[in-house]
Amino acid sequence: MHKIDFHTHYIAPTYRQYLADKFNGRGDGVATPDWDIETHRAMMQDLDIIKSIISVSSPHTSVGTDTTEANQQLVQSINQYAFECVQKYPDEFGFMASLPLPDAQASAQAVKDIRRDFNPTGFTLPTNANGVYIGDKSLDPVMAALDADHAIVSIHPNEPQKQDIKANEHVKTPLVEFFFDTTRTLVNMAQASIFSRYPNITWIIPHAGALLPVIAQRVEAGSKFLADGGEPATDSLLAAMPHLYYDMAGMVLPYQLPQLLQIVNPDHFLYGADYPYTPEPVIQKLADQLETTDVLTVDQKEAMFHGNAEKLLAK
Repeated sequence: MHKIDFHTHYIAPTYRQYLADKFNGRGDGVATPDWDIETHRAMMQDLDIIKSIISVSSPHTSVGTDTTEANQQLVQSINQYAFECVQKYPDEFGFMASLPLPDAQASAQAVKDIRRDFNPTGFTLPTNANGVYIGDKSLDPVMAALDADHAIVSIHPNEPQKQDIKANEHVKTPLVEFFFDTTRTLVNMAQASIFSRYPNITWIIPHAGALLPVIAQRVEAGSKFLADGGEPATDSLLAAMPHLYYDMAGMVLPYQLPQLLQIVNPDHFLYGADYPYTPEPVIQKLADQLETTDVLTVDQKEAMFHGNAEKLLAK
């Protein structure tokens, strides 16, 4: 089945240098993989991916940059590089633009400037930018700008910041903390009523919703019987989840996908390869699992691999 890939990454030269300078080439503890646009295209041909929507992966730009100006300059350079990739191969690539978070005013203005200058597919936000999470009141101007733009926004997990937890020190950050941070962020967004306050944003949640299918009901029910009274009204996470999109990057079978199907219709599923952080042989294996699973019908698989993305891109 041919595919449209909504969770795949690029590594701009300035971003590679940033990872080398600030993280010794191991952002979030993972070695920066090799990447170039031609190798990416070859991978796409091998896996029958007809279009890739590229975005920056973690640790994003906020943790290692020393000043707001440095953050803005890095964001500008990586967006410019992605734009050039798309200009070279417009039928094969789109991109999710980055913002200079957590600077709210600069990011809100950047939404308008980036739309005018680059017209990206959408925008990508880290779960937290140097400890500031989506849903934090300080980011309301950014949410308002994205809402006015009717933006498609993909969320990508980031390592939690400003914590001193002495556990799992030998487990790579993407394996555990990424799922926790995605889940933490979505709960925070519901608590801040992001979904009802900014209804024109189309959200894409990574990795089949992380732990949301397991924890959403617990949060919903527990928030009611544990309430002290007088709490402000919040969005229902369970009510919001069917209206969000979910990429299938990572190992979503045999456990995650069946759980997510109990809450979300497959017409909100998108394919994700997570290249180049996931090697091509693993991507092929995971794609084969999705193609052969009996959890989805053939029509649902076609929708997940490309049909849903085609409708989303046509909006």
